[in-house]
Amino acid sequence: MRKLVLVLLGATALSIAPAANAAVSVDDTSFEAIDGPDTTGVTTSIGYTDTGLENPSFTEWLTFTNDLAGTYSITLNTSSPATDFTSAILQLVSDGSTVATLLPGFNNGTTEFWQVSNVLLGDGQYKLIVNGDNRGAGSLAGSITINPVPEPATWAMMLLGFGAVGFAMRRRRMQLVPA
Repeated sequence: MRKLVLVLLGATALSIAPAANAAVSVDDTSFEAIDGPDTTGVTTSIGYTDTGLENPSFTEWLTFTNDLAGTYSITLNTSSPATDFTSAILQLVSDGSTVATLLPGFNNGTTEFWQVSNVLLGDGQYKLIVNGDNRGAGSLAGSITINPVPEPATWAMMLLGFGAVGFAMRRRRMQLVPA
């Protein structure tokens, strides 16, 4: 009877679990070349390169469509030593409002990494605008990563699963020990 209850609970949890795979498509860009979007698991990566950057400052942008509302983490990186990001913002295309501002996370003079976490995105079209300084050859290369953050319901189901496994292990151990 207990096994039947656990099987029913597991089947119910799987049936109500939300799908975490968002489909991201690139609509338009000012970058010279785009590679992707490539999706591995639930993470979407978009590679970019541009060799004709304005000097001394540049503005590049990428418009993408996200088809699944949820909470996301967005990262932006480059390994071009002659360029530095000065700002990166994510706007909703329909009204031009700023949804998020990416913040610098790491910069060692060669590699630069900016990010924003826990951004609530609806399904729709977004524009990532990247501003920066160009001190040299005028090239830029890197990637943009869009990664869904697990929803509270997902965490709750995972904890429930761990609890069920712990309960089953405890129950089994109690039966093996002679009284």
